[in-house]
Amino acid sequence: MMKITLKTPIKTPNGEVKTITLTREPTRRDLKAAQKITSDEEDQVWNMICSLSAEKLTIEDTEEITLADMRQVMDAFRKVSGFGD
Repeated sequence: MMKITLKTPIKTPNGEVKTITLTREPTRRDLKAAQKITSDEEDQVWNMICSLSAEKLTIEDTEEITLADMRQVMDAFRKVSGFGD
């Protein structure tokens, strides 16, 4: 489990999100599910991030994330995926 504290909270229909918690490592099943939704690789990653988030984010929720927070979340996802440090 990896918790990311956002520098700028995002507003969602369910309230304000100040942290994103990735609950587990993504699996091949997660990747296949994301690939069924879109062929865009970045959107596939964000779909997996949403599906792994304890906050139950949707792809629409992440549209307003700042670039600084986007980098934090992407770095955390790489680490959880085994592609980072």
